[in-house]
Amino acid sequence: MRNPKTRLGALALASVLALTACSFDSDTGGDTTAGRTTLRVANPTPVVSLNPYAANSADQPTLTVVQEAFETLVSRRDGEIVPNLAEKWTNPDPLTWQFTLRSGVTFADGTPLTSADAKASVQALIDGKGPLAGLWAAVAAIETPDERTLTIRTSEALGTVLSNLTLVWIAPAAKLGDQSFFTAPYGTGPFKVASFTAGQSVELVRNDAYRGERPKLEKISYRYIPEISGRVTALENDEIDVTWGLPPDQLTGLRDDDRLTVTSFPTYANYYIWFNSSRKPFTDPRVRQAMWHALNLDTIRKSLFDQAGTPAAGPLPEAVFGAAKQNPYGYDPARAKQLLTEAGFPNGFTTTMMWSTGCCTNGNSFADAMISDWAKAGIVVKPQELERATWLDRLLKLDWDSTMTTGSTVTGDADFTLARLYLSTAKRNGYANPALDKILLEARRELDQDRRAELYAQAGKIVWADAVGIFPLDLSGNVVLRKGVQGFTPTPNDLPDFAGVSLG
Repeated sequence: MRNPKTRLGALALASVLALTACSFDSDTGGDTTAGRTTLRVANPTPVVSLNPYAANSADQPTLTVVQEAFETLVSRRDGEIVPNLAEKWTNPDPLTWQFTLRSGVTFADGTPLTSADAKASVQALIDGKGPLAGLWAAVAAIETPDERTLTIRTSEALGTVLSNLTLVWIAPAAKLGDQSFFTAPYGTGPFKVASFTAGQSVELVRNDAYRGERPKLEKISYRYIPEISGRVTALENDEIDVTWGLPPDQLTGLRDDDRLTVTSFPTYANYYIWFNSSRKPFTDPRVRQAMWHALNLDTIRKSLFDQAGTPAAGPLPEAVFGAAKQNPYGYDPARAKQLLTEAGFPNGFTTTMMWSTGCCTNGNSFADAMISDWAKAGIVVKPQELERATWLDRLLKLDWDSTMTTGSTVTGDADFTLARLYLSTAKRNGYANPALDKILLEARRELDQDRRAELYAQAGKIVWADAVGIFPLDLSGNVVLRKGVQGFTPTPNDLPDFAGVSLG
């Protein structure tokens, strides 16, 4: 894997791709999809790593690609957990989960899948100490009684084992200690990585050893095109077959193009602005609440986010298990100033807000609108737009005042977002609340799903009332396809999956 300086250099060079979007494989030219077997994808956010076990284990660009090469023990389909590499599982007792792996499964290099690979993959995620490691804090032991049996023992009941496993990608145990493996990784999935240039491109080729239905595509070619206009032009000029995450003002014109299909759908994703609650003045919840009351979000949403989503009613999108509606924050500049005065800032203050390039729908315009509203309340917010690798590094180090981003509850389970991000031990946003910790840990231990939902509703209320962040929008997804792209099915996890696609 390239070192951080190399990745940053790659990202800096990525902007030229907006001018060279036609640099796809030679078999992808022409003005039609007929006869082609390479899907040309323009991803809106750079893929900076293909290692799903460490810092990028929850990074959507990484997971979008990784899901085509790796598989998980179980998957979520239509809201239900279903078998994948594990054909069945049992709970002999509340602290034990036993999984039976499918027989006859091989990795792309022909080596057989065994329980040792599953154990090593779960352990790699834990040892990677990335944003998903905390989901497995209760694991006491991982055992492999035989080649097809994996046993996970926990120190306390863990009601999230199955939903957590939907994000544990199974790789060959022998490769997990070799960082060079992640420059061209492979698993048991329908594709494998042929080449990867961090921040610029990923080339996938079909895994002919795949046990399932043989993909009709021979290749999937991802290119990062940072500029929205570059992606739209590439679509119109038949230089790409698919892209997503376009702002609403671009979709109207594309819907009128009979060469294209625009698909919109609800997702598990939302927009949020976090405050670093460990850094003054955001240590005071009144300051955080004032920041929210100072925003005229209804006006901003109508201007920037028509058809992009719906007003958020809580810190989780409504489709997520455990989401519950909360009382809305109204636009109230007088209340904002009152709260600031009570917190000792009658004349406001100066701070910063960071975000990554291309992170969010209409991100720069949204930042400008918020900064303008905050200025009216005496709060001067200096913008910091950063390359994604730099932003992620600073985010994890808590080296920021506030940050704007989008996120997805990829597992569809509230624990993935609420416990992963808001437990005191997570240290993701500087917020620490023992009462919230107690609720979240109880919910995580609870095996009764109805009781878990009740607890997550209580947890969401605390996060919302304490204004740990501002939650303006539950996001709708959109994918724009050329007419010949067939078989694409949108999923709410905000990870476009192209394994079942064909070009007609």
